[in-house]
Amino acid sequence: MNKEFFKLLEDMNKSGDNPFGAWAETWMSYQKDMAKLWMTTALKAGEGLEPSKDNRFRGDAWNEGVFPLLRHSYELTAKAMVDMADKAGLSDQEQDKLSFYARIAADNMSPSNFLATNPEAQKLAQESGGQSLIDGYQNLMEDLEKGYISTTDEDAFEVGKNLATTPGSVIYRNDLIELIQYKPMAAKTRKAPILIVPPCVNKFYIFDLNEKKSMIRYLLEQGQSVFMIAWRNPSPEMGDLGWDEYVSDGIFEALRVTTEVSKSDSVDIMGWCNGGTMLVAALAVMPEDLKAKLGTATFLSTMIDFSDSGQIKVFIDEPQVEAYNQRLKSEKVAPGRDIANAMAMLHVNESIWGFVVSNYLMGKSPAPFDVLYWNADTQNLPANWYSFFVEEMYMANKLKEPGALTICGTPVDTSNIDVPCYFVAADGDHIVPWKTSFTATNLVSGPTEFVLTTGGHVSGTVINHPVKTRRKFWAAGSDQSSAEGWQESASLTEGSWWPHWLEWLDQHNPAARGAAAKTLGNRKYKRLADAPGTYVLEGEG
Repeated sequence: MNKEFFKLLEDMNKSGDNPFGAWAETWMSYQKDMAKLWMTTALKAGEGLEPSKDNRFRGDAWNEGVFPLLRHSYELTAKAMVDMADKAGLSDQEQDKLSFYARIAADNMSPSNFLATNPEAQKLAQESGGQSLIDGYQNLMEDLEKGYISTTDEDAFEVGKNLATTPGSVIYRNDLIELIQYKPMAAKTRKAPILIVPPCVNKFYIFDLNEKKSMIRYLLEQGQSVFMIAWRNPSPEMGDLGWDEYVSDGIFEALRVTTEVSKSDSVDIMGWCNGGTMLVAALAVMPEDLKAKLGTATFLSTMIDFSDSGQIKVFIDEPQVEAYNQRLKSEKVAPGRDIANAMAMLHVNESIWGFVVSNYLMGKSPAPFDVLYWNADTQNLPANWYSFFVEEMYMANKLKEPGALTICGTPVDTSNIDVPCYFVAADGDHIVPWKTSFTATNLVSGPTEFVLTTGGHVSGTVINHPVKTRRKFWAAGSDQSSAEGWQESASLTEGSWWPHWLEWLDQHNPAARGAAAKTLGNRKYKRLADAPGTYVLEGEG
């Protein structure tokens, strides 16, 4: 680089706020920082370099020998890559994609990811006489056979044995769902049952991992009666199923059976994630005779307005969707593993590279973790269902527009939802931004309560047991003009939102308590299997 070139870059940068000027400034800063780094290394043998704040380089070995230079030069290069991408000045969607994939590329080239440039992996290999490398190779071969990176000890868990163990029975089954009724755990139960609509992209037992985390068990212990939909894992033969079937044969049928078995016309229904979105659609087109059987509706991490779809919007635009649709035409289903891989890319270091380093370079076996086991236990989505969701809601944002969509032969209008609604969002949710979820309160016509909890998509909502929780939640905001205004006016409470929700249910759907049912099901809907049922055990297939 000569003086004339740097002078040209400086002149361009002075010409105003333009992408090339910003790029030039970043490039010049990078050149200067690298020159300073090499001078420091040459003159002082690496002395004076600050220890890294990046968790990937926290080990002492990264501060010895050539490795301070290696990791610091990487940090400078990665920063320059990301900064230049961020300043490209593209349209919003293209800029988001470029910035996202620039970060992915920068993380992928980290020296921590490769044996030749990872001093900690080299040291362990030396100390173990190469055993760590042998173990790592074995781990790699096993994962290649499975087709994905292991994130937990999968042999430590079995659904129905140490996961999803709350007693209950499958009392109804069709080609799409099983309906589970859980055994009461209190002498007296509330006569308004709770029906849960889980996402169809994940299996329902996130609500029932173990006794210390289970929302289902907690509700039963509080004297609630609980019913759960278990979605079938669709095979390619089910690829033509769409939202009509999931609403009518899934949610509508589950509600009908729940009311018949419980003998209640005031069911409290709850949906989470895309289960919540399906519930919104179902309530918007629900026939009056069935709607009359509802008491309240609760939505966890649910969007009606998709104008800001969070971090996953980087995967959703016409070229990417069209390319994926070509694959769907042949496979008939969107594999659950594809969805899991996309979610992992949003936190590539924690969800991918951290396990690559630990499993393969260090030769360690992942520790047992029930949430990660559930996350890896994926389900497919029918091609028809998936395409409708992505194209009509994520891309076209039609769910919030009255009459823009038709489901079960009825135009969708969310203002038809006039039952009391309770919305829960999490401040660390990267899939459903809480401020987007807040807008849903203005798109239904019934009374609403909005609650914001700390935590993430799973940890803030579904796994938030009141015992020993470290969570907090905001509620009772008086300023409804904006999400920010609401939060500033809301009250902050230590603990889980679950007890607050149960109090809200009693206020908006008062129900007597009586002796708990001695048997599950009834003469028409008899026990078909013990919980957690059979559909939850089906693999991607």
